Amino acid sequence: MRIGIFSDVHSNLEALVAVLSFFREKEVQWLLCCGDVVGYGPNPEKCIELVRISRAKVVAGNHDWAVAGRIGIGSFNSIAAQAVRWTQTRLKEQEISYLRNLPLTEDVGPFHLVHSAPSSPSLWEYITTLEDAEEEMGSFIADICFIGHTHIPFAVERISGRQARIITGSSFELRPDAKYLINVGSVGQPRNGDPRACCLVIDWDERRAEFHRLKYDFTITQKKITTAGLPAFLAERLATGT
Repeated sequence: MRIGIFSDVHSNLEALVAVLSFFREKEVQWLLCCGDVVGYGPNPEKCIELVRISRAKVVAGNHDWAVAGRIGIGSFNSIAAQAVRWTQTRLKEQEISYLRNLPLTEDVGPFHLVHSAPSSPSLWEYITTLEDAEEEMGSFIADICFIGHTHIPFAVERISGRQARIITGSSFELRPDAKYLINVGSVGQPRNGDPRACCLVIDWDERRAEFHRLKYDFTITQKKITTAGLPAFLAERLATGT
């Protein structure tokens, strides 16, 4: 069985189409999404539609709940807050309801799914260091926890009795005697210096995971952002992945 995991679409239709097409080519049978389907980008309606059609298991991101009115935007920077307000004007009630009803966490077989730190998902805290990740290992029972939120992909492995380690390389074994916390990166707004859409595919029979970076025509998305009157910075950053 192949499992496709993705996060932080942020209303970027072109990037999402690239990722979902890739999953179909890889004959992925099970989709998991770590939240933030909307926010920042110009196509929230279509992105919600495609994620729903995909039958992915989806948890709430902070932008999803902000757009749905479940949390305030006082902690958002001015650009993020502007994008939230713009997105709210674009969505119908059924789309708002979909976002409002997304859960904070999901347990799917051996996987735990959450947008931010699993120890406190409603606080939307960032996991940015190995130390952060190791502290979070005790916050979930599952063998593997998938997260998003930082838009930066990484994987941390902890074998019982040893210190946690950051896995290097885009492809790695999932050991049965280890526990993992994996940030699957961002589909629609990468921030690791690589503008390509990022996702993760797991071959569960082989117990191997692999990060994939997929090219898409971000200039189309940039033009849409500009036309929509969203902040120019949201268009500019797509070209650099920062």
